Amino acid sequence: MATRRIDERPTGVWSVMAGPVRDGGLLPLDRELNRECREFAETLRELFLELGISVRRYATRCYLNPGTLSRYLAGSRIAPWQFVEELLHHLDEDCGTRLDPPALEGLRRRHVAALKTAASIGRAVQQLEGQLQAADREARRAGAREEQLDHALDDTRQTIADLDARLVRLESRPLLPAPPDRPEPSAPQEHTEPPVTPDRADLLAERDALAQEVERLAEELARARERAACAETRCDLFERQLALVEQQQGLADIPLQPACPLEEGPPPKVLLVDDRPDNLMVLEAVLGPHGHRLVRAASGPDALRALLEPDEFAVILLDVQMPGMDGYETAAAIKRRARTRDIPIIFVTAIGTDPDHSMRGYAAGAVDFIPKPVDPWALRAKVAVHVELHRERRRHATLPAPTRHTIASTTAVIPKAGAPSAS
Repeated sequence: MATRRIDERPTGVWSVMAGPVRDGGLLPLDRELNRECREFAETLRELFLELGISVRRYATRCYLNPGTLSRYLAGSRIAPWQFVEELLHHLDEDCGTRLDPPALEGLRRRHVAALKTAASIGRAVQQLEGQLQAADREARRAGAREEQLDHALDDTRQTIADLDARLVRLESRPLLPAPPDRPEPSAPQEHTEPPVTPDRADLLAERDALAQEVERLAEELARARERAACAETRCDLFERQLALVEQQQGLADIPLQPACPLEEGPPPKVLLVDDRPDNLMVLEAVLGPHGHRLVRAASGPDALRALLEPDEFAVILLDVQMPGMDGYETAAAIKRRARTRDIPIIFVTAIGTDPDHSMRGYAAGAVDFIPKPVDPWALRAKVAVHVELHRERRRHATLPAPTRHTIASTTAVIPKAGAPSAS
């Protein structure tokens, strides 16, 4: 049986050199594919075209849904190796096309590379979607609590108004005439406060208690509104991060670019804080190729010293577990300084993002979390969004006042320190 040869093009894409072509039902390649997924998909579809049959017909032969097969051949879904082997078997059986060992090994490598890049993006999307869901739950809970407190506050104030009306009626009630044996006063009496009758005393005590309840409800309502606002802001951040990951899904070798053009000048700085050099190296390896100015700090005190530099920082990646001054203490110290309190902090943590840790982290001033081991796609998206927001604010500060007012309504606001948990 003749063995057909599959050569490599200069670009690294294989091409079948012989055989009929029939593309019935074949979708175009997904435009958002990264290099690895595109190369594997192009190889797979060229092998398929060698069969010379329609997508629907071959899907029937393989017991596949035609839509699934179309996604395999368009690259939007990575075909399992079992399908690739079956396709090669059918090529050998129908057309006498057989890959030589080097070509088969190259195909295996391309399949593995496509799986790795697609899986990485999938993990990042899953992580960000989970954070968005948690922030959305918190926003809905805080919104419901805000509405409940608002109604309770209105009801309590109405009750106080009713009590005030009862007190007015009670105080305006005429006094009974004096008994006959009681002498009339010789001179007109000056106006005095109405006597405190048992009824009036009870009403005054109830009114004081309700006034205290109004004060408590108003404070709790303010906290609920702050929680809702912070959760909505986190939703906006996670949505922007998700959009950036999905936008970059087909551009694995291209630095992450923000959604809008930025002003000229040096990029804002990103502070990396971790006591372990290997963790810092990982962060630098992920972020370094994407044009960020990275500054290292090996401890909390080192981070505080780095923040004394005149140039502004767009975001701080802060390890939670550090000896001595841990991440929570470092974040609290950063938020106490007027000059640095508005710099967003992303906690990089291996201890989880459960509600207890989240509550403490948000209370210390964190706006985001990323678990260890860090997902490169999620990390790049988070940093890119905060850098873009920083540059938006910096550009906004240089605009005339009327323009600043117009843009301010559409610019995301970073939650302040003390924001409660989003999960």
